[in-house]
Amino acid sequence: MNIISQLLKNIAKCKFCNQLDSLVISEDSGSRRGLCVNFVLQCIYCEQATSVLSSDMTNGFDDINIRLAYGIRCIGKGNSAAKTFCAVMNLPQPPEKFERYNDILLRSLIKVSRESMRNAVEDTVKNNNSNRDITAAFDGSWQKRGHTSLNGVLSATCLETGKVLDFECLSKYCFKCKNKNNKDHTCEKNFEGFSGGRESDGILKIFQRSERLSNVRISKIEKKLRTFPSRINGIKQENRFDLTWTETHGNYHCKNITYVREI
Repeated sequence: MNIISQLLKNIAKCKFCNQLDSLVISEDSGSRRGLCVNFVLQCIYCEQATSVLSSDMTNGFDDINIRLAYGIRCIGKGNSAAKTFCAVMNLPQPPEKFERYNDILLRSLIKVSRESMRNAVEDTVKNNNSNRDITAAFDGSWQKRGHTSLNGVLSATCLETGKVLDFECLSKYCFKCKNKNNKDHTCEKNFEGFSGGRESDGILKIFQRSERLSNVRISKIEKKLRTFPSRINGIKQENRFDLTWTETHGNYHCKNITYVREI
């Protein structure tokens, strides 16, 4: 702030008294909202002042606070990490009720991800000579190492482009259910059983909604999964069409790494 104030004093004049070397910028600490601060520009001669916020607003929330929450969430951290980061960088403390920004980010990310996956599906169909029976590579990842993790994600990717066509988050635990204050909420627990069966369960969910959501049919599955062949027969009987699967290794890692390198 001192650098900006010095710069203004050297090159700007007060529009009220036309004096050079007269403008001083300061912060109105009483109106601080997280990282969003109110800058006050005042003339030391005529004492005329004007103020401006350091961030735009979107739907009643400051953009800079949303970006802080998004950046912290992208590295898998929360409010405590945000406080540490701001303290080390000599920034104002994060906004109070930091967790409420998670809901804002979730709604936005769901909207963007759905649009991105919809475009990826259409690109896959186009590369498949407009045939809407497509091949998808499936693989999963865990929040923690090993098959004892409570949370996991299963993705379906296009073999040619490496783009994600759909994904399914599976959880054996709901944090809000443990909180007595959150009686009315949507339970986040959507999986029962041993963690090793989570991948096959996620594949079935993606397969069953593919026609309804994307107007495509997954006719070939590439996945290394020992328990899946028995489920393939059930899908064939239910949908009355041929469905094949082949074993592959490391789809989730290799396909996405290849795609990132290409772009």
